[in-house]
Amino acid sequence: MDAVESEKAMAREVVIAAVQLPDSGYEKTGAKVQDCHLQTAEEWLKKAGQQGADIACLGEMFNVRGLSLTSANLAREIEGAVETTLTRLGNVARQQGMYIVAPILGVVDGVPRNVALLLNRDGTWIGSYFKVHCTEEERELGLIAGNEWPVFELDFGRIGIHICHDNSFLESSRCLTLNGAEIIFWPHVMSGWGGELMDVLLRSPAIYNGIYHVPVCYGCSRSQAWRPGMLIGRSSIIAPDGTIVADAGRHPGIALARIDLDARRIAGDFTRKGDYVWQVDMLNDRRPETYAPIVRPTLPIPPIPPLAQEDTCGKET
Repeated sequence: MDAVESEKAMAREVVIAAVQLPDSGYEKTGAKVQDCHLQTAEEWLKKAGQQGADIACLGEMFNVRGLSLTSANLAREIEGAVETTLTRLGNVARQQGMYIVAPILGVVDGVPRNVALLLNRDGTWIGSYFKVHCTEEERELGLIAGNEWPVFELDFGRIGIHICHDNSFLESSRCLTLNGAEIIFWPHVMSGWGGELMDVLLRSPAIYNGIYHVPVCYGCSRSQAWRPGMLIGRSSIIAPDGTIVADAGRHPGIALARIDLDARRIAGDFTRKGDYVWQVDMLNDRRPETYAPIVRPTLPIPPIPPLAQEDTCGKET
């Protein structure tokens, strides 16, 4: 077997689809909105499957976009969402022969959750990830945070999932990596705070963990211009060296790429001489015995001074 044949034999190729659904206003309420979202998700997932996707991921809590949720109506609005999603998207997974990551708000074992459901190629439910770092608004709404970083063994490799605010904490993707994840999906609803900040958030988990990172957001209408403050879009597939191998841009679409999980990030003359797989040294050189501050109980937040005000000449007052 020559070098080319040997390299092909070692390849673990997988086609990933980051499905960037349209983020539009919805005039209907309750179940009608969720039915509309499910129908849209079905249509876009079928497109991903027809393009050869092995696994497709949707944006965070796609089933309730546009709904006015309160602590009083949350449980009623999302009751049955898990069962309905598993049934309808399970049919798509089975028809297209692909895995699906379906992030929704739903009631699981009587508890309201921000949850990502994972469906098998045959349409059956594999498992779930519960968002660990719920925001203050989510907690006030009544959503209960998860406490685990599960990794799922699929027929091409191991995946993990973290959701939106989880990516504010580098421990999230690191825990998933330490648990064996080779691809980490990041469904989210982040807005465009600035090109530099968002670009770092998209790429950094891939770089400092040596894994593939797959952010999935929503796209604005093609009839309107994207502006800072709108949902960022930019659903993408990012390689371990930070290269963006597919990007859906600002509008609805699908970022799709074929990757090889055996094509690891190679470093040269960094922590040792010559070329080598960077992640190996990163994992071997860790010093967990020095990381106690990371798991130190949360300390009281000191008073935060008010933001400085500026006069009309742009000088601080």
